[in-house]
Amino acid sequence: MINKKKLDLIFAVHEMLKTTSPELIKIRDVAAAANCNSAIIYRHFDNLEHLILIASIKFLEDYLFDLQDVTRNNTDPLEVEITTWRIFAKYAFMHIEIFDLLFWGKYKENLGDSIYEYYKMFPEQWQHLNGLYTIVFFNNDLQERNRVILDQAANAGYFKPSDVPLLANLQCCFLHGMMMDYKNTYRQPGVPEKAAALFMETLLSLQKRYRLK
Repeated sequence: MINKKKLDLIFAVHEMLKTTSPELIKIRDVAAAANCNSAIIYRHFDNLEHLILIASIKFLEDYLFDLQDVTRNNTDPLEVEITTWRIFAKYAFMHIEIFDLLFWGKYKENLGDSIYEYYKMFPEQWQHLNGLYTIVFFNNDLQERNRVILDQAANAGYFKPSDVPLLANLQCCFLHGMMMDYKNTYRQPGVPEKAAALFMETLLSLQKRYRLK
């Protein structure tokens, strides 16, 4: 059973991250939000960075739940690939700073271990994951995760297998580049939706250039 104060700290920082950039969060503010002192924070986490990382992973929950709901009965690998990107883009543009840190920034190298740590805290939420989602969720390399899904589409005849590595790389680069373009405006109403739609338009156009059928 996870300690209640540890949960309070995770939830408090998660709420702060909805409106505050990670680098602006201070330990005294976290302590005040969780109604504790800084010593309690260090009792449960290595440091403030560790706490912010774990709280950031909570932003991935809705992405995973949506992904399972939409793709559960979809067996076409190309549609799975498109849907996976559509849902990822939706949440990535809603939380650009968080997703940037998790998948491209300083948290990337420890993301796999941290996701597993978070999973152990809340196992009941993801107990029904199938093999594909396990690969998608616990692999901290976004490009590799994309290749796994594109390989399935290539095996179904949608792409040349030799084109998969380049296409996987291009898709990830396009997404990250667009995220950086909207980094200063993504909290404004309507901006995440607009950015996600533009990304999907670009992604579908790119796929069309490589499609075999």
